[in-house]
Amino acid sequence: MHMGVQGTILTAATLLAMYGCKGSSTSAPVDAEPSAGGEAPAGVGEVVEAEPGPSGTAGGAQTPEPSPWGATQAEQCRRPARPTMSSKATRSFSAGVSAAASGDAAKAGAEFQRALNRDPRAYPAMYNLGVLADRAGNEQDALSEYQRALTIVPDYEPAVRGMTTIQLRRGQVQAAVASVEPLANRYRSNLELQALYAEILVEARRYDEAWMAARRALKCDERFVPALIALLKASRAQGRDELADSILDQALQVDPNVAELHFLDGERLKAEPGRLREAMAAYERAVRLRPSYAEAQMALGVQLLAGGNYPSALSHFQAAERLVPTLPAVHVNLGDAYRANKQWTESQRAYRRALELQSKLPEAHYGLGLLFLSAAGDFPGLDALTAYEKAVDELNRYRSEMGPRLAKDDQSEEYLRDLDRMIKRARRQMEREQGGAS
Repeated sequence: MHMGVQGTILTAATLLAMYGCKGSSTSAPVDAEPSAGGEAPAGVGEVVEAEPGPSGTAGGAQTPEPSPWGATQAEQCRRPARPTMSSKATRSFSAGVSAAASGDAAKAGAEFQRALNRDPRAYPAMYNLGVLADRAGNEQDALSEYQRALTIVPDYEPAVRGMTTIQLRRGQVQAAVASVEPLANRYRSNLELQALYAEILVEARRYDEAWMAARRALKCDERFVPALIALLKASRAQGRDELADSILDQALQVDPNVAELHFLDGERLKAEPGRLREAMAAYERAVRLRPSYAEAQMALGVQLLAGGNYPSALSHFQAAERLVPTLPAVHVNLGDAYRANKQWTESQRAYRRALELQSKLPEAHYGLGLLFLSAAGDFPGLDALTAYEKAVDELNRYRSEMGPRLAKDDQSEEYLRDLDRMIKRARRQMEREQGGAS
C-alpha cells in the first residue's frame, strides 16, 4: 500500500460492478461480484461516481433465504447487495462528481452535501466529502466523513482504504491494522477488504497473515488483481524478488489497465541497470491510466528532475501536491523542482511547508541549504553573504538531524568547505567596498 494518496474518480461502470448499483440496462446485477482483475475500487481515496438507482430506491435487493443444505462456493463469495441512492440524490451526486473532475472542489462539496440532504444514507457522498477534505489537507474532517460512511455500510472498502491511508501516512501502522482487521474477518466475501487487509499486514510486517488474507480472496477469484498486488508486495518485502516478478507478470496479463501494476513495474525496472527509460515509460503509463495516482506522479517527477527536465518534473510534483497536500515528501520534491527552475521564493515556501508538516526533516534542511547556496546574490531581499550564511545554518542543521545516518562522504561536507571560502571572499569584498567608500 502506498501512503498518502487521496484523490481519483471512479467510473460509473466500476461502481456498478463493485457496489451493486442499478439503473442502466448495461449495469451488473445487484449481487454481482467484482470483475476479475479490475482496478481496486476508488484506488486510494478516489472520488466515486454512481449511476442512478431506481426511482425512490432506499435499499438493495432482498437477500434470499439461506439454503438448508448450506452455501455453495459462489454464494460464499458473493457480497451482499448494498443500498442505492434515491434518484433525486443521484442527480446532485453526479453533478458533484463532474465538478470534482473539473477541479471545482467548492461546487463538488456543495453538490455532495445536497445529495445527502435528499438522501441521508447516501454513503458515497459522505465518502466523496472525505476525499475533498483530504485533498484540502483536512485529514481529521476526512476521517470523520469516512467513518460516517461506514456507519451506513460497515464494509465500504473505499472508506476503509481512505481511513487506513491517512493512518499509514501518519505512521500509525497498528491503528490501520486495528481498523481493517475486524472488518476483514467479519466480511469474508468482500474481496477488496481481504486484499486491503493483506496490504496493511505487509506494512505491519506480518507476512504470513498477509498471505493468508490474500489467498482468501484468490480462493474466490484466482484472477483478482488487488489480491495479487498484495502478494507481490509481501514477496518483495520478504526479499523473494523472483516470486514477486512472477506475480507482477501474471497480474499484468490478467489486466494490463491497472495503474498500480505499471507503477510497480516501474519500480522493478528502475532497480535494474540500464532500464531507467523503460521504468519511466511504466510510470507514464500509470499516470495516463490514473492521473490522480500521486506515487506515480512523484516517481516520474523524481526521474525527470534527475534527467534535467525541470519544467516537466515541476508539473508532476504540483499534481502530487494537489492530491496529497499533507505529505512532507511532496513538498521536499516540490522545493527541489522549484529550485532547479530558479523559482527561489516558491522553493523556500515548499521546504518550509514540509517542515511545518514534519519538524525534523533533514532533507528539507538540505534542500534549503542548496537553495541559499544556488540563489546567493539573486534571492529576493538577501545579499550574497547573508545567503551563504543561511546555507551554512541549514546544512549544519541537516547534518545534526541526520546524526549517525550521515555518510562519511556526504556531499554536505564539501558544500560547507566551499561555503567557508565563499563567505571569507564575500566578507573581504565587503571590507574593500566599505574601505573605498570611506
